Amino acid sequence: MAISWPWAVGAVLVAAALWGAVRAVVAARRRQRRRVVAVLGFADDEALAADQVAPAAAQAQPPARPRTIVVTGCDSAHYDLVLDLLTSLSDAGREGFTVGFVHAGEGPIPPAIKAAADCVAQVTDQDPAHQLRGYRLAYLMVKARLPEFFPGFDVYVWLDGDTWVQNRIGVDQVIASAQLADLCAHPELDPNYFRVKVPSSRLLELYGAHYGADAAARHIRLPMFNSGVFGARVDSPLWSRWREALAQVHERTIATPGLYFSDQVPLHHLIAGGRVSVHPLNAVNNWLVHAATPSVNLARKRLLTPNYPHDEINIVHLTASTKDKEYRLATSDRGFSLRYRSIRALFAE
Repeated sequence: MAISWPWAVGAVLVAAALWGAVRAVVAARRRQRRRVVAVLGFADDEALAADQVAPAAAQAQPPARPRTIVVTGCDSAHYDLVLDLLTSLSDAGREGFTVGFVHAGEGPIPPAIKAAADCVAQVTDQDPAHQLRGYRLAYLMVKARLPEFFPGFDVYVWLDGDTWVQNRIGVDQVIASAQLADLCAHPELDPNYFRVKVPSSRLLELYGAHYGADAAARHIRLPMFNSGVFGARVDSPLWSRWREALAQVHERTIATPGLYFSDQVPLHHLIAGGRVSVHPLNAVNNWLVHAATPSVNLARKRLLTPNYPHDEINIVHLTASTKDKEYRLATSDRGFSLRYRSIRALFAE
């Protein structure tokens, strides 16, 4: 029996429509699965495959701009660094978020810092021996208590006092990333950091001192997430779990003379154990200067990544000894530091 052309064409169209519907359903299910995978934390030695994370991260869309506060803090030893950070924020543009400052210890806050911050919190240090065990704000567990100090915000962004902002987009990307997981932070990995041993011997020693050699060995393949720049939602489980972990480290530090206190090691322990999920920040949003010295581009008046394609750095982090290190231009004997005031003066010439 012959089949008429109209009937055949109709059958083909129906079949094509059905096949398109099936493909759409399958694609939707894959997108949903990838969105779930994107915000999962690490569990012991398990890591997320790149082909699972990348598509999900690309599809995840943060909601409209939330009520956000960008917080930093210091004691009297680092007023100059924090003033540089606050100045850089103003120069880069601080519309759309509040700026908070946490002051540790006694004494008055410098007027310039007080004027630059929208709101200020004071935390008293009852234990002057803290300096033997680590940094003061870390020992006071300030970073894990941001919603306590500054209630009423949807997203909290922390910037260490030895950071400064070159491009506003870096802050915006931290705010957006904070809404995609329990925490967003930089995993201290980048092609430009290839000369640095990861993890460092000191970090392994510190990890082992707090959690034992087995834990240090088990998590050695997972990168250390740097807590100098991070973001989190107000309803994130990060806050309570980090405070609990810090309290335990605090007790061990008190009981063990000479043991160095760290807020970053317990944060890594939470991530590695799958207790908080993390969305990784690109290195340009927390550039660790000790790991790779930036390139200075006088024509563009920007600090760039040292290797091709020389991306612009958004947030500079003067880690380790780089706070006071002096550099020289290859084309002259002009000396400068990588502090914001020094770079701004260099680019103004």
